[in-house]
Amino acid sequence: MADDRPDELRPRRDPSGPPPLPDGDRVQPEYPPDIAPPSTRQKLLTALIVAIVIAAIVIGTLR
Repeated sequence: MADDRPDELRPRRDPSGPPPLPDGDRVQPEYPPDIAPPSTRQKLLTALIVAIVIAAIVIGTLR
């Protein structure tokens, strides 16, 4: 079934968009990265670093 519509009515490809994917077995879908939630140890370390930074700022302003 051919597209018999005039050129003015055909949808135009966005020139800044990604190129069309080739057909075939080589096309692989993109999976999002597997990001694990932070562990308890990472949360505690982050809290310790934030507490040290806040303490340093408070000590610096009180001097």
